Amino acid sequence: MDMWFLVLWLLGIISGVVHLYSLGFPNDWSEISRVLLLHQFIVTFGLVGLIGCIINIFRADQTAKQLGWPGGPFQVKYGFSQVGLGVMGIMAIWFKGPFWIGVLVTMYIYGLSGLWSHTYEMVKNRKADGISIGNIIMDIFYQAFITALSIWAGGIWVMQ
Repeated sequence: MDMWFLVLWLLGIISGVVHLYSLGFPNDWSEISRVLLLHQFIVTFGLVGLIGCIINIFRADQTAKQLGWPGGPFQVKYGFSQVGLGVMGIMAIWFKGPFWIGVLVTMYIYGLSGLWSHTYEMVKNRKADGISIGNIIMDIFYQAFITALSIWAGGIWVMQ
């Protein structure tokens, strides 16, 4: 399983809980969901961007070798897309409402790319190993998690 992403997901939850603690744990489920989602944007997406920049731009050759990839410009391009996701996540601190839809849709596309690539590797290798299955489950559960938070937060999926 992509443990690094699971760690980032949990860091976003932990930082959100600390934020909620500082607010005295609001009784409003909408506010709780909004804070937890914001921390997914800032911490999880932000760190995906930072890590993606480091491993796919600055350490592209080493990362390609570790993963058994051929390497090349596509990997650097992928790293910049991760940086874009991270920047959008951090910008969610200042921009709310419809902007959050854009951040979510960007994460959905990123998540779908993970779901597709993990499924593709399993089919290509004709091997349903635990790591690939774990990655697919995590891809699906994370998307469901941020979707549920966005719905419970209220006001995000409203046309203005």
